[in-house]
Amino acid sequence: MELRFSSIVMITSFFSLSSFNAYADGLTDLKSTLLKFTGDTPISAIVESAYTEKRGKKKKQKTKKGLIQVNLSEDNQGLKLIYSNETISKLEHEAEQKEHDDEANTPTLNAVNGVGVAEMSTMLSAAPNLLRTLKKATFVSEEVVKHNEENVRQLNFTLPLEAIIDNKEVHEYVDEFKSEFNVLINQSGTPLQSSITFAGSGSAYIFFTMDLTQTNTFTYKEINNRLVNIKKTFKSKRSSTWGDTESEGYKVLIPHTENSVLAALH
Repeated sequence: MELRFSSIVMITSFFSLSSFNAYADGLTDLKSTLLKFTGDTPISAIVESAYTEKRGKKKKQKTKKGLIQVNLSEDNQGLKLIYSNETISKLEHEAEQKEHDDEANTPTLNAVNGVGVAEMSTMLSAAPNLLRTLKKATFVSEEVVKHNEENVRQLNFTLPLEAIIDNKEVHEYVDEFKSEFNVLINQSGTPLQSSITFAGSGSAYIFFTMDLTQTNTFTYKEINNRLVNIKKTFKSKRSSTWGDTESEGYKVLIPHTENSVLAALH
């Protein structure tokens, strides 16, 4: 009887361990899955980009807002950004307002640079960019967490300053820097969401100092052979010699194949 009981325990432990090992190396699963997203099928979507920025000393704080919607498509002929006639009219009208009043409300004009070709290409085909980030990252740990009421794997990393701030001239003025990079993946290794949080402080010359904290969050969806970044959000706080700045914003991408509403993802 004892022998049979021990055998059952050993068999149960074996299968439990095998099941655990099958999904134990999340980083390997993630990398191999990302390589499968070739991103060469045609796709079209609408992107909405918006942000709010509060800048200056508290008593003289100014608020700046941006909002724009752009149609985009990518196929074997390349990436196209299509601005509607309404959007073009808004840009022209706001540019005219800006000429006469530097404090004029110009949300479309403020947001137009946030939907450039490079960033839109990264959102439509997110796998290569995520792989590049992983190459710069240092793996820390893997854990099981809840996401949308389901158990998923969270991979934890750190990132160097150079992976977040490209400008090499800025690097020499940074005194302290720390970062966290997390990726949520399902059992097959497909990324569901990632986030980067970083904080730094520095000084330039004698009179200028700055502290910065920012979090960027990316939500992914598999569409055909693409990993699409369907939502990107950011929150940032900066404090410097010249005053404080708080900003937050989002970019929401809705593929035309889906009957979705932009507001549902806000």
